[in-house]
Amino acid sequence: MNTTNGNVALLLVDLQNDFCHPEGTAGKRGKDIHAFYEKMKQMKDLLEAARECEIPVIHVISEHSAWTESPSANERFGRSNQKSNLSYCEPGSWGAEIHEYFTPLPGEKVVVKHRYSAFVHTNLELLLRSNGISHLTIIGAYTNVCIDTTARDASMRDFFVTVPSNCVVSDNEKLHHDALELLQGTFAEVVHAVEVKKQWKGEI
Repeated sequence: MNTTNGNVALLLVDLQNDFCHPEGTAGKRGKDIHAFYEKMKQMKDLLEAARECEIPVIHVISEHSAWTESPSANERFGRSNQKSNLSYCEPGSWGAEIHEYFTPLPGEKVVVKHRYSAFVHTNLELLLRSNGISHLTIIGAYTNVCIDTTARDASMRDFFVTVPSNCVVSDNEKLHHDALELLQGTFAEVVHAVEVKKQWKGEI
């Protein structure tokens, strides 16, 4: 991990109520969201460290509507009626809001995505290139879906990628570990957040 604070950004992915709050859609569907909270505290700690070190922070959120849903995904998941099946992160809903742990501060960018990758049909790459960002530290949910896809996509676009293993989360522990193992070395550097903070503070 060879970065300077002038070329690194912290990317927070899908830390929204529908994914991370017990009253959100995932929680209501029976997923153990309470198990997320220990890692969410560590994510918040890393976010605060980034702010202290003046690391640029970009929040990436998902929004789903009948206008933007993928027909192929609907078919894969057996969703025959797009509108009646919209329950995650509908635009303007409480569920689509960023969890209170991670409320953006003034000046922090928010990027809206409609696919698993934070780069597809968004202005994320424009923001990064325009600000000289070459290294991304990616945290959030879910490790085996949007974190994995975004990290791989970033690597394919020649960004250096770091994924702090204790600051990403999934509702499936096996898939979480499998995703990190597949990312390590080929697409990203997988380390503990302690190492990231040391790098930001110039301690290593």
